[in-house]
Amino acid sequence: MLRALAALFALVPLLWALPAGAQSGVTYCVGGYEGTPPNVVAACDQPAVRAMHAKWHFHDWVTNGRDCFACYDEQDNTCITKFVNNSQGVWQRGNGYDCARLYGERHTAGLVVEHVINGEHVTPPAPPPQMQLEARVERISPGPYTAGDKVTVVGAVRDESGALRRILGGTFRVTDASGQSTEHKGTVQPDGTVSAGFSLPPSDAARIEFIPEAPPLGQNETLRSAASEAQRLKVEVCGFRARVVQPTEHEALVAGQSVPLSARLFDAAGQVPVASPPAGLSLEFTVQVDGETPQVLRADSTLSATWTPPASPKSRQVRLSAGGRAGERVVCPVGEVSATVSDLGLGFDTSELPGACYVGLPCQGTVRLLRPEPGPARQQVDALLADPKVEARMVDTGDERYRGPPRPDDRYTFSATYSEPGNVSWSIVFQTPRGPVSMPAHEVRVRPPLKLELPAELDFGTVAAGSSVTTACQKLDFSGSQGAEEHRWELRAEGLGGCQSRPVLRFLNALGQADTRGLEPSLGIEALDPKDRRLDICLEVPRCAGEVSPDSAVLRVVPLTSEFKAQEKTVRLRWKVEGQGFLGCHGAWVWPVLGLLGFGLVIAGFTQPARFPPGASIRVAGSERGMRQSAAILLQACPGSSPGFYRDARLGLHGDGEVNGRTRNAVILLKATRGSGVLLTGLGPLEQQDRRTLQWEPVADLAQGHVPSPSVLYRAGGTYFKVEL
Repeated sequence: MLRALAALFALVPLLWALPAGAQSGVTYCVGGYEGTPPNVVAACDQPAVRAMHAKWHFHDWVTNGRDCFACYDEQDNTCITKFVNNSQGVWQRGNGYDCARLYGERHTAGLVVEHVINGEHVTPPAPPPQMQLEARVERISPGPYTAGDKVTVVGAVRDESGALRRILGGTFRVTDASGQSTEHKGTVQPDGTVSAGFSLPPSDAARIEFIPEAPPLGQNETLRSAASEAQRLKVEVCGFRARVVQPTEHEALVAGQSVPLSARLFDAAGQVPVASPPAGLSLEFTVQVDGETPQVLRADSTLSATWTPPASPKSRQVRLSAGGRAGERVVCPVGEVSATVSDLGLGFDTSELPGACYVGLPCQGTVRLLRPEPGPARQQVDALLADPKVEARMVDTGDERYRGPPRPDDRYTFSATYSEPGNVSWSIVFQTPRGPVSMPAHEVRVRPPLKLELPAELDFGTVAAGSSVTTACQKLDFSGSQGAEEHRWELRAEGLGGCQSRPVLRFLNALGQADTRGLEPSLGIEALDPKDRRLDICLEVPRCAGEVSPDSAVLRVVPLTSEFKAQEKTVRLRWKVEGQGFLGCHGAWVWPVLGLLGFGLVIAGFTQPARFPPGASIRVAGSERGMRQSAAILLQACPGSSPGFYRDARLGLHGDGEVNGRTRNAVILLKATRGSGVLLTGLGPLEQQDRRTLQWEPVADLAQGHVPSPSVLYRAGGTYFKVEL
């Protein structure tokens, strides 16, 4: 940056030496800027410079081959016809997007390189006194409001004198009653303010703050606060809605002449008319004229009022709405009605004028002259325009396109084909016996035509199935195109029938995180980055299966600017996906599942085998008489009574009366069963005593497993025992 500034200051003497005698109309300004083209705040548009010019607009970028500057003139072509053409090749036209790519962001909005008025160099003014700038919420569309209503807000930065400072943008922060905040990015308006529209949150109150992108500050300037003072809104529940029905949309009003205002009442949805106003209805009209303080006028019982528009030598916009209360219920507006006001009652509808045109292509737009509604004001306007002394002039950037009587159909069409890029200014002036009436100048950007050049194909190569989406990416490169960054686009993937792979757009989202979007059925692209006119197209591949792209797989790239839709391009898509075997495909879950299954089997091997019931015991003796004196032995207390790995607990009863975990050569086996039971098994013989006859009987089901009865005495050879549960 320092080297660039040094080169700039070395060039200034050469510029001052350019031949420039006092020539009427030779007026222009060349200077630095703040920001990244094309959205910048320019030195030649600062208040000190703008105050010297009744008409002033950005005309074009100029470059000396080492740097870029913004050139302003008085809505004529002197930036080119005088400054560039008289520079003997030192200066040429520039392109804002090229400036952004080659030189990036600049911070020279306080630097004026060349400022000429009527052929005379302007002496730089003395530095102004210390001054504070302030961010403001300039306007909020009138209420009352209910949750979900869409409001329009306007923010600005002004100095202590009220002069507007142009800024690069700004954000509106909306905080509800709970303290939760949302931010809404605004759009810079032609007058340098920032506007946004959004819906109110579901809350009973809201605070709105404007946070501007910091304007370039001189050494004598400070920004009072990073955000504006909060504007508080009360959010209520609408019982009714009111719509302004007079004046009508786009109606032309005469300054100084009384205007009837009228409204109609509707239900809370704004759809069904209310036949009779409810008791206690109090309705007010809010009238906002550009540049004036809003006026509030109380309506009478017929929902009407009168208003006298202020003096307006130039046509100005008027916004009207109606709202109020009906007892405990509020009456919310149904939007705003926009009209125009001027001293002569003439307005201009510029809605059919273009914002941009292209070199070599017809550029056309129509302005509709607005007259007052039928009545005395209309009669005066009709008589005025019928006066043979009235003359209409259509001016295109200093060149007169039409001079003659007013058109009988009140329609004035601009039509031109421009050979060079730049900014043109369209205006209409009516010369009348009562003075001139002029349409505010309408700016049209004249841009180079689109010339779309794209690669014939995107080949993603061979990709392994299951690869990350970032593995196979290709650049859709617009850098060989002319003007591609100035247009909106539609990307549409086609011919993918039967494919599992899908092309996606990879980008950074608003949080700065990598994200993707599919291209089916289509995806809209609002703008290309002028510093990198390439898009990342990546391939989402199947997890397991292999495939080869079909010949029909293409990406259609469609410009959304109507003049260039015929330049639609088709880009062939190629890829090959190598499939994976079962383990290669499913290994990511198979091995963990097998591991978990194995672990579960191990755990089950120790937890599933049956255990002896905690209270189960056995009494053992060498004779029937000895059983009366034998002590009960808990089975769980016997050595070796614990279960094994996938083995139920078991004990062996031996001929010597021992009960332990050794089962080999045991007389009888005691085996734990699921359900807290015990089975007796073995080869026998085993007998049980009949309690009634006291006779011994063989146990017939010993081989299959006999369930012992707690009251039964058993005998195995010379060993007697009882099992108690």
